[in-house]
Amino acid sequence: DCPHREKIQYGGDILADSPASLHLYDMSAFYRKVVWDWGDQQWDNGAYAGTSHWLALNDYAGIGNGSGETVWASAPIVMTARHMQHYGDLRLLEESFENHKKWFNFLHYHFDKGLKAKDYADDLKGYVKEGSGLGDWLTFRGRDTWLTHQSFYMATARSLAYIATKLGKEDEIAPALQLATSVKNRISDLYLHHGTFLPPEGGAAQLSPGPEMSLYSRVVPGQERCTVLQGYFRRKGHTWPGSDENRFVQEMSKATLNEMIESGEVTKRGDKWSMGWSQWHGFNEGIFAVRYALKTLSDNGFHNLALSKANGFGVGTFEYMLSHNATTHWESWWRSEDLYSHNHPMLGATAEWMVSAVAGVALHPTTTGGKEVLFWPRFPNSASTINYAGATQGTRRADF
Repeated sequence: DCPHREKIQYGGDILADSPASLHLYDMSAFYRKVVWDWGDQQWDNGAYAGTSHWLALNDYAGIGNGSGETVWASAPIVMTARHMQHYGDLRLLEESFENHKKWFNFLHYHFDKGLKAKDYADDLKGYVKEGSGLGDWLTFRGRDTWLTHQSFYMATARSLAYIATKLGKEDEIAPALQLATSVKNRISDLYLHHGTFLPPEGGAAQLSPGPEMSLYSRVVPGQERCTVLQGYFRRKGHTWPGSDENRFVQEMSKATLNEMIESGEVTKRGDKWSMGWSQWHGFNEGIFAVRYALKTLSDNGFHNLALSKANGFGVGTFEYMLSHNATTHWESWWRSEDLYSHNHPMLGATAEWMVSAVAGVALHPTTTGGKEVLFWPRFPNSASTINYAGATQGTRRADF
């Protein structure tokens, strides 16, 4: 999780950061061990915990019966699929398949009942703020935990179908794909309305992830994607009541405060000046939506907005960390001197976007064993934004 504190494997952190790690390093042995470690701690009923060994975290964040939070506990099966895409290790699929099938069957039997026990109504009536679970952890916004629970239930089914296909287990493919489609339709039926893709209760409209997660994962139907993307652009930023940032504002000189007011970095929150986070000139997303946001924008013709988010200033930006003498990525977008680490990969999915979208080289999304590479540089609207980018994509075959 991080080198000095939480030294066990947290599933959400692994899922969020692995796209970047798989680009930067040879993770074949490490992630193989991750999958085996989760298999060692798997309950007899098929439940995976949210970490590589069971913690009390599972009790409040999971769906019951020993399960970890759905996103965190789905790490081993999703990572097995990602491992295959990068390294083509058929043996890992063969050795882990029964464990993953048990997890799939556990969710199939317990998931809906578990969510009801956590007070999620089938029609999401009354759902206006984050429920149970971790979801898009460390977002500035509230967390849409129903959406992340459901989305990684779907990811489990999709991953099992992928693994079964590679192993030639024809009888396992159709049930997994049917379940994935059923969950996809469940999300779409509840969230797609009047050109938006948001929870049915208006009070939950500002939670994270927003539409970017379902655009990226192809949950939004093709004929609705442009309209939903337009609705996504209506999201706005807000002020941030963080204790460290508020102390900063209170202690700064009047001249500095006036400069920050003029730049828009400080605005009024009630009757007090507060630092604020931006939707389009910085990051407000948590550990998952930050990747979905950048990739959705760059992949759909709005690369200039993705660059604007990455080049922003103020709370929730790389510039903010650097202005506080950061030499490694923080665990949170905001400053923390007592809880969150200043050396943590959890928000590191931005690094993979820099390579795949800004420089424009990545493994093809449907490759096996890194055999195909996709060259797709996205060009900015202006050379003043960025004038050069380069990267190397390593594979088992060669460097590209």
